[in-house]
Amino acid sequence: MNDLIIRSATLEPTTFNADSRTVAVVFASNTPVRRLDLDGAYEERLDMNQSAVDLSELVGGPVLNSHNRSDVNAVLGVVESAQVDGERGTATIRFSERATAIMSDVRQGILRNVSVGYLVNQRRVDKDPTTGVRTLTATRWTPKEISFVAIPADSTAKVRGELMEQTNENEIRVIAQIAGLQADDLIARNLTLDQARTEAFDAMKRRAGPPIRTAQPTTLAAGYDDPMFLRTAMADAIYTRMNPAHQPGEAARPFIGRSMVRLAEEVLRLRGIELIGLSDGGIVDRALHSTSDFPLLLGDVANKVLREQMAAAPAAIKQICRQATIPDFRNRYSLQIGEAPTLMKVGENGEFKSGTIGEGRESYKLDTYGRIFAINRQSIVNDNLGAFSDIGRLFASASAQFEAQFLVDLLTANNGIGPVMSDTKKLFDAAHGNLAASGAAISDTTLAAARLALRSQKGLDGKTPLDIASKFLVVPAALETTAEKYLAGIYPAQAANVNPFAGKLILIVDPRLDVKSATRWYVAADPNLVPSIEYSYLSGQEGVQVESRAGFEVDGLQIRARLDFGAGALDYRGVYANPGA
Repeated sequence: MNDLIIRSATLEPTTFNADSRTVAVVFASNTPVRRLDLDGAYEERLDMNQSAVDLSELVGGPVLNSHNRSDVNAVLGVVESAQVDGERGTATIRFSERATAIMSDVRQGILRNVSVGYLVNQRRVDKDPTTGVRTLTATRWTPKEISFVAIPADSTAKVRGELMEQTNENEIRVIAQIAGLQADDLIARNLTLDQARTEAFDAMKRRAGPPIRTAQPTTLAAGYDDPMFLRTAMADAIYTRMNPAHQPGEAARPFIGRSMVRLAEEVLRLRGIELIGLSDGGIVDRALHSTSDFPLLLGDVANKVLREQMAAAPAAIKQICRQATIPDFRNRYSLQIGEAPTLMKVGENGEFKSGTIGEGRESYKLDTYGRIFAINRQSIVNDNLGAFSDIGRLFASASAQFEAQFLVDLLTANNGIGPVMSDTKKLFDAAHGNLAASGAAISDTTLAAARLALRSQKGLDGKTPLDIASKFLVVPAALETTAEKYLAGIYPAQAANVNPFAGKLILIVDPRLDVKSATRWYVAADPNLVPSIEYSYLSGQEGVQVESRAGFEVDGLQIRARLDFGAGALDYRGVYANPGA
């Protein structure tokens, strides 16, 4: 996505209409703005004539909080209408009902700073022969959004993204060298990377002579010119080839059976990029490097495979844990609710008496984990779908293994008695009533003791029994057969031989526990009732997230897997440990 350029706009609080929640703004004018690039200072002007300004994306576009385009909660409203008159552009914006506080500040004149975000599609560069000052006039430009900001945008625009601009300049110089263009000219016109690539391809196309055009069937209906719609349809078609049991959507049907090279060709054709004379390898090269559509498409395919693989092989140990989400990377403090106060009869005067609820306090936080994998260019040209299956399988397996190991390490910390709780005791402690006095093998007697220990747990006042039912028996692989014997259903001839635990506990076996201890076993309650251990993902980023881009260090596609994950012990009363024997 291209970076939006931003500049100050003018708010007119006197036009605020409380009934419609609207207010008028001047979102741009032809007044020059001083900016800075690698060649020094220049003045930027915006052509405010109707022929120069594309308002199609601004009308109906978002009103944001400080140009935040990554969070739906940052959307404060919508642009109802917009127009230009040759000297300035005006707009009417309508606030969302969620933006009550900001709307109130606007109405009172407290919040006055407004900024517009826009893309420059075409510039004209002039230079004053006397002063040498450059003027860059945006002769075609597209406003995208209007934002309320704490500080006017122009004061920060001068230092915006200098590192990114340096990186972009280096890439533009490489593009210019390949295409035989003057890099300084491309940079002076402040072209984006996509604009520089387009100009480079146009130059190479002109040198190759006019293309020989052949009639192409118009097989695609309206809607496929939307890049996201097209990517989704093509990814669905590729995934159908990888998983014949998958039922594709209707939009995918024109692409089912096409190779990745032919899909790359379609992406380029719909982008208006010439393909005459290109080999399959050349088509893939151009699709990877001239537009982000094709790398994102392949990333969508890898993501589909990943989700399928992750759903097929979840980590068993997660069954004793509660899943949650956290909005950021700060510590999550979870309240350990104690018993509710005893209900009391309401007197004749209708008075309800107050009570208190005890609380404990435990915390943990998220961290970010990840790796980068690559699919080489040859695999794409050869239509090797197995490469995507392998990537999905590896990511899913690595994620499941990592999360399971994380939870096992938490459960078995400190030589098997768990992490330190807020009361300075370990998760499993005699004072918590959830640790066997001495280690013993699984038997009717020891299982009964474990179950009784959970039933006997008290509230935080140490008095009220919580009556916690056992649900899981967690063992290392070395104890799997032994555990199965004590959980199996049998049909005894005598009542004394009845197995009291048949069908009462769900068995969870994790071989990672063997590394810590081949004898220690655990009993746990339903985590939805007593969340003893909790694991979390970043909100909106549940599980491994896959991103893709054309490779720079490798010849092909780079796929990055990122996991924002954390876990912590919240309540000792829902788990029990026996060191075993």
